[in-house]
Amino acid sequence: MIDYEVTDRTDGEVFLRLRGELVGEVTSEQLKADLERHYVDDGVKVIAVDLSGLDLISLEGIVVLVELWEESKARGKQFRVDGPQGQVMDKLRVTGLLNAFD
Repeated sequence: MIDYEVTDRTDGEVFLRLRGELVGEVTSEQLKADLERHYVDDGVKVIAVDLSGLDLISLEGIVVLVELWEESKARGKQFRVDGPQGQVMDKLRVTGLLNAFD
């Protein structure tokens, strides 16, 4: 199960913290829909996602991060991920995405 919270929001920037497990298509698609609805077109210029509380990520979860990153870029926004650890860091490294979101 995935949970997220806005930890800080300043003029044009939003900081989100993900907790739990970003696995499975339903969970991943729900998170993507929530984030797109609230942050992709909401005057936000920078979206920073803290992954330090994420225990597990599946390939579907990786796809969601990539899609959000691509959507953000297409709209002239910066999307970055911070703090991946353990399995999440390993999955990002194996997929070649560990440094892609900077």
